[in-house]
Amino acid sequence: MDVIVKETATFDREITVRIAAKRVDELLDQELAQLAATARLPGFRPGKIPRQVLEARFRDHLSGSLVEKLIQDTYFNVLSENKLQPVDNDPRLTIGKVERGSDFIYTAQIQIYPQVEPKEYSGLTLSRYLAEVSEEDVNTVLAQLRKEHARFATEEGRAAALGDRVILDFDGRVDGEPFAGGQSSRHTLELGLGRFIDNFEDQLVGTVAGDNRQVQVRFPDDYRVTDLAGKDAVFDCTVHEVQACILPPEDDALAALAGLQEGGLAELRQEINNNLRKQAEQESNKQLKETILRHLLACNQMELPDRLVQRECQVIAKQAQRDYEQQGMRLADLGMTEESLAAQFVKPAQERVILGLVLGEIAEREKLTLDEAAVEARLDEMSAMFGDRANSMKQWMRNNPERMESLQASVLEQQTIDWIREHSTITETSCTFKQLMEREFASASAS
Repeated sequence: MDVIVKETATFDREITVRIAAKRVDELLDQELAQLAATARLPGFRPGKIPRQVLEARFRDHLSGSLVEKLIQDTYFNVLSENKLQPVDNDPRLTIGKVERGSDFIYTAQIQIYPQVEPKEYSGLTLSRYLAEVSEEDVNTVLAQLRKEHARFATEEGRAAALGDRVILDFDGRVDGEPFAGGQSSRHTLELGLGRFIDNFEDQLVGTVAGDNRQVQVRFPDDYRVTDLAGKDAVFDCTVHEVQACILPPEDDALAALAGLQEGGLAELRQEINNNLRKQAEQESNKQLKETILRHLLACNQMELPDRLVQRECQVIAKQAQRDYEQQGMRLADLGMTEESLAAQFVKPAQERVILGLVLGEIAEREKLTLDEAAVEARLDEMSAMFGDRANSMKQWMRNNPERMESLQASVLEQQTIDWIREHSTITETSCTFKQLMEREFASASAS
């Protein structure tokens, strides 16, 4: 077997493999021997069909079978011997003819991974923000809880205020023409939630049942429906009802509404406090992780194989498409195709690829091995939300190698980030819960 590896671009390799005619003939004879035992042709007894007849009659079948075997027997050995690591297992093949007495030649076009030399990942100086949970924070959650259990009642003559609901018809137009999704009858809209674009809801404040009001808005420049992005729209609105928001009192009954059977309001406040502390801890860890990842990205920019980036674009786009579909939106309704959606995610895809390569190489250099206990803990965490079906969820994960590989990669990535944390100097700064969650402070940095 002769092999020629040609570099056609930074990450592109063209592999030409020539397999000697002797080997081709050997495999052809083996295939003919197997075929002779099972083939049936009119005028010939089973097992007595002449080899030349079999070879002529089943030429296409034999050719396809031999091509597959010749490539399988050589391709991965060629990669190993030449220390080539392709970014996928889908080489672009150019296949020659299989003929007795002739060499077989095929060419594989592949892209290989870049060589990664991680920079500045040990001995970092990091900032971490830690939040204290106050009574005011607990009161904020209680106010949200009261809002979640509010009821709405129609009040004749009431002028709509933020927090109220209005029942209305609207007819939207851009450049005088109606557009898909711009019309609705007896739509329920809670003012102040920001569910509609721009300041649509604010312009309905003060309306009463029976009012007609024209609302003028502008679609954001990055609006998901590209035909509407950046355009002005006019909505003719007719208000049918104004419903006042009636909040439940802050007492033991509120605790019962929240699902607490004992302890009343005092126990509810304590539970909220505990949950906020856990939330603050998780957010603090998340922000520290983001600081580390931003630092690694800034210090490890590199050229990437386009196939690797395209594949990651498709992964992100598939998730985005599922999110849209869960909201009842199809790509066609948004004026997009799978290709145009994927094209929007080139930059995040590049960042994810770089981080994956850098973290993987750090794990390799620091001899980090997968913590199986951490994998089990992550499985437990993922399956807990399925209640009685938790065990079934775990089995579903374990039965799919691709899902388990993704989970294991995620766990090892977290182990690598934890290693970086452990080998860094971390300065802790106090802040309020609101500052932490809304990130009001200057972005933390690593050095």
